[in-house]
Amino acid sequence: MRSGINKKSSALTGIDRKMLYATIVLVALGLVMITSASQIVAHERFRSAYFFMHQHLIRIALGGCMLILFMKFDFNRYQKFSTWMLVASFILLIALFICGIRVRGAVRWLRIYKLTIQPVEIAKLTLIIFLAARLTDARQRIGEFKNGFLPLLSICIAMAIMVALQPNFSNAAYIVGFSFILFFVGGCRIHHLALSGLTLAAAAVPILWKQDNILERINVLFGWTRSSLGPSYHIDQSLIAHGVGYIGGRGIGGGLQKFYFLPDAHTDFIYSIIGEEMGIIGTTFVLALFVLILVRAVSNAHRAPNDFGYLLSLGLGCSLFLSAAINMAMTLGIFPVVGLPLPFISFGGTSLVTSLATVGILLNISSQGKDGGRRMARTPERKTKKKKVYAVQSRYVRRKK
Repeated sequence: MRSGINKKSSALTGIDRKMLYATIVLVALGLVMITSASQIVAHERFRSAYFFMHQHLIRIALGGCMLILFMKFDFNRYQKFSTWMLVASFILLIALFICGIRVRGAVRWLRIYKLTIQPVEIAKLTLIIFLAARLTDARQRIGEFKNGFLPLLSICIAMAIMVALQPNFSNAAYIVGFSFILFFVGGCRIHHLALSGLTLAAAAVPILWKQDNILERINVLFGWTRSSLGPSYHIDQSLIAHGVGYIGGRGIGGGLQKFYFLPDAHTDFIYSIIGEEMGIIGTTFVLALFVLILVRAVSNAHRAPNDFGYLLSLGLGCSLFLSAAINMAMTLGIFPVVGLPLPFISFGGTSLVTSLATVGILLNISSQGKDGGRRMARTPERKTKKKKVYAVQSRYVRRKK
């Protein structure tokens, strides 16, 4: 019986070491910065300056185990079980409305025994796997709107609506965004994507317009609202952190914004603490590591052994980079304040574990890459014709012999 563990990737030969090393550096840097950014809050709440550091170490250990497990597990097996994985994610999202934990007016966390998880992080990962599998299976129908594109789009919208009802509009928009990226790469027609995007935007604007917190964030983004203790407080303090850090920073542990000036310093705004304590050198270094992971994911996608691996590598790599880019842009005031953590660095168990699992899948794809490279054709009809011509030529050669 064939094993689900890929023999080739069981040894560390063949995996993308650059991606692995970049991930390790980001996780290590995250541990250092969480320790620095959370000491004041941890001592005040839990009487231990290293409470969040100890919690994060446990999550790093769990995430490391997930990375190794997913790195050794053959990624092709996900294609068969992608639908059930997506169904399980929907069940977790539904469970939020039944027994979810409300924090700051939103129900985003679910307690399972002694574990507290954020189902949307799991749902985003399974949705990428599902879309990659379905786009691969439906290559001949994906150009059709009714039988190919619309069913997949409906699933993405259904998940986005469930996430928005928590409420979690940032992750809902994020789900739609990376879904459209996969649709484009997977061969969907551009006019289908354009019309669907415009329709969704037209339907979402009136709903979002009624959300006061979203309007406040948009006003802050464009500078229409400025108040030292008002809606712009988060961004103002974040920009102060980046500004005082300048080029070399104050030094690790020497930042002042974590003294209750900058909210969520060890979670959503940890990139600001990096800017304050490590300066432009530190923030640029972090950005360069995420760019490296994206570049390696794209490179491994072109070397993937099949179309499913191509789409999966592109989808997962773009997902990690997009999340990081949005978080960085948010702390710099060029994007509205959203609840997307910085992968590998922000304090958060589900985000860290799923991010490391994502890298594990990417490493497994890289271990099965072919040196010759391949690229998924956006026009399956043209690819089919080439196969037919090759078959005719082969028969002709044999007949001539």
